[in-house]
Amino acid sequence: MRQCFTVLFTVLLLFVVGAQAESEFLKQFNDKYGQLGSDLASKPPAEVAEISNFVYQKDIATFTFTEGKLYLLRHLEGRPTTAIFLGAGHATIEIPNHSERLSLEFASGKPAVNDTFEVAFINFADDFDLRVKEKFTFEESSLGWREFNKSQQGEFFFKPVVMHTYDNYFQLLRSVYERAEDGYFWIDFNRYVYSFDPNRPEEVVVAYEYEGGDTDPTNGAVLQRREHAVYDDSLLSAIPYPTTILSKSGTLTMTGLDGQVIDQAVIDVTLQINADSLRFMSLFLHSNLDVDSVLYQGRAIDFKRRNDLTLLGIIMPVYMYAGDTITLTVCYHGKDYRPALPFAENPAPSAHDIILDVPKGFNYLAPDLEQVESPSGKRTWFASRPTTPMRMYEFQPYATGFDTIGVTTPAGIQLEFLKSKAINKKNDEHFIPDEYYRTTSASAVDFLAGQLGPPPNIPEIWIYPKVGVSMPGMIGIPQVRQLIDGTGGLAMSAGNMFARQWFGALMRPASDREYWLLDAVPDYLSLMCAGAVLEPGVTFTELAFRRNSVYDTLGMDADKPLASGTRVSGLHRVNKGTWVLHMLRYLMYDLESHSDRTFLRFLAELKVHTTLKTFSNHDIMKLAEKHYGGPMDWFAGQWLYGRNIPEYEVNYSVEDRGGESWVTADVTTQKVAVDFKMPVVVAVRFDDGQVSYHRPMIEGLQDTFELGPFATAPKEIVFNEFYSVLSKDKVHKK
Repeated sequence: MRQCFTVLFTVLLLFVVGAQAESEFLKQFNDKYGQLGSDLASKPPAEVAEISNFVYQKDIATFTFTEGKLYLLRHLEGRPTTAIFLGAGHATIEIPNHSERLSLEFASGKPAVNDTFEVAFINFADDFDLRVKEKFTFEESSLGWREFNKSQQGEFFFKPVVMHTYDNYFQLLRSVYERAEDGYFWIDFNRYVYSFDPNRPEEVVVAYEYEGGDTDPTNGAVLQRREHAVYDDSLLSAIPYPTTILSKSGTLTMTGLDGQVIDQAVIDVTLQINADSLRFMSLFLHSNLDVDSVLYQGRAIDFKRRNDLTLLGIIMPVYMYAGDTITLTVCYHGKDYRPALPFAENPAPSAHDIILDVPKGFNYLAPDLEQVESPSGKRTWFASRPTTPMRMYEFQPYATGFDTIGVTTPAGIQLEFLKSKAINKKNDEHFIPDEYYRTTSASAVDFLAGQLGPPPNIPEIWIYPKVGVSMPGMIGIPQVRQLIDGTGGLAMSAGNMFARQWFGALMRPASDREYWLLDAVPDYLSLMCAGAVLEPGVTFTELAFRRNSVYDTLGMDADKPLASGTRVSGLHRVNKGTWVLHMLRYLMYDLESHSDRTFLRFLAELKVHTTLKTFSNHDIMKLAEKHYGGPMDWFAGQWLYGRNIPEYEVNYSVEDRGGESWVTADVTTQKVAVDFKMPVVVAVRFDDGQVSYHRPMIEGLQDTFELGPFATAPKEIVFNEFYSVLSKDKVHKK
């Protein structure tokens, strides 16, 4: 009962402090926030000067204002925060990382910036104004409508909008209060936006207006400040996050006809401070969840929240320092409950201790859920206290009207199927019959358990018959879906969701640059599962679908390095990531014994590695090297940190040399870098049905390989057998 009283006390405390008026500091902060969005079209006061040959360096960018007029506006704390330049200027931005150059090339068509400009719109809280005032004399004036009209695209892009991760106004103000040489700097010129924000984990972003009329520029290069000297692609995941969430605990009070409304959430978030010093902190929460108050040490503290952004800007009453541990109580409510808990930029896993306070008659699925004593006879309490830290936490409510059907798989795994009376073959032509639904699901989990070992720390697995999350012990597998002949169908869907028991919420990526693996491993395992449960050809059919999707992305010149993280679209991240795993499989495949044993050992060790400690792309490749048996920098450089895929044109001949047959093949490779190389599986087939398998390394843009000798002349060769490489292939016999 101790926990019950603690939660009730916290809720009472909320009512006491929630009515307090906003502090004087927050009033002033909100006033400054409003000034950043003040209308510039109505001739606001400004300082203006004619400037020439003024060079301003901001981290990796150099801006030369050759000749023109500079306006300084929106003075806060006695200094300007906005500048408009009209004249002739030049920008040079050199990207030090190979993969980020390619990412910028995707966005802008060029791997670096070397542009002249006539208009630049700047927002800043660094020393830009002091530097320019050292060289030029400014006079009091005003900004004309015509001058503003030339620069309003920058004003448009700077305004916080729903697709922004951060609130630009809030981020700029954070620097205003600590005005320093390395403070906030944001500039729009031509179709580029360059920004430096010391309060982001990766401070430098080079964005580009990918298409005219975009409401937000596309982030091309994203990297750490130059003084960190992170130039190697394999080190990009070592990001200095300002905070790490250590634990989340508290109560979610659920209401509504479907039990899916958060009437009140009172969640304690314990954080470790990693930055040298910090007063303004970033938390994130779904934008449909309204924040009522934030408490620190039992007192309400200031925060800034827009209802169209996920950012929750916390303003601490005092500075915090590296190594400090603090607990914030966040109180909120709303209709969207996934994800229901606050989160931070750092994807590190954290401990969870959550009470679900729900109406009588409702039930919920959540990791390690158990019913506990409730202080009210009208409500039911469920406690969710997972024994293992998790990166993400979600739960699934379901109302009355369900039957539970227990099934033990042939391998001895206990499954609990939740059968809804509202879902049946009478009301939907795509209803999957119970027997097929349960048998196929059982076959999927048994296949995966046979490859990866039993599901981790789970006595039983609950299966929800609708689209849902896949958390430890709970899975959503739709029982109403269209099954297409020749595809993975239900076996693939079940395999994907079951695979997340091993590769899901328990995984610990170092940054979002590893997110490709979070979806690609379950997807590829689902293809292997479908091939085992149905027939092997299904795996290759599904691979072909994903290959065609990658081709479509390439056709739009929209391929980005996988290590670009969440900047890569979710579909492309899955499709290309799945192919990366398939290629690793056939690099490790034993061509003589036709065995996947090495690849399966790799997956089993990957499961352990990614759930017991933080992993980076570099760690993934080091593990792959261990099982491959040699260096794989070339593979990572091409498939994780590179973009585009090879197009092979193969011309081969079969010739007799002293009674023995030899195959000679000339290979032309296009659409890749000159140092591209990749082993390709080649099958040599004979009239008697025999097949000889080989794996020549194809290097550069022109290469030749020979296979032989053979006792008899081959019937044909199959280049890229088993789809061993993601590529386009044209093969001709001379």
